[in-house]
Amino acid sequence: MNQIQHIAFHCADKKRQEAFYTKQFGFKRARVFNRGRPDEFVMLRLGNVCIELFQVAAGNATKRGGEQAVGFRHLAIEVSNIEEAAKRLEGDGIKTEGVKDCGSICPGLKICFFHDPDGNRIELLQGWTDETLK
Repeated sequence: MNQIQHIAFHCADKKRQEAFYTKQFGFKRARVFNRGRPDEFVMLRLGNVCIELFQVAAGNATKRGGEQAVGFRHLAIEVSNIEEAAKRLEGDGIKTEGVKDCGSICPGLKICFFHDPDGNRIELLQGWTDETLK
């Protein structure tokens, strides 16, 4: 196995989600499947990881994403300046839980949680380092 290639989301508004992830984090379109058809879906790339966005049926578009009892908990995105990223989100009307210093757990680590437009829990993190295991 090489790496995780992508994570897929069902979206209440696929275009809104694509605009959010491209504006806030710099994701770029990597591929469009079924272009122009009602079942069109899109793959966005940031570095080595992609997210795949699917439009849900109209009757399900009012449901919200988010943490589940079993399964998805959150998506973490590493940033170089967490304070700047959090301010940009808040400037666009996205409420964050504020930047938290987690240096006592992992030296230099800061995190910040928020929800994307569909309600999925997202974590920003800065300063992550792997623990040296022996």
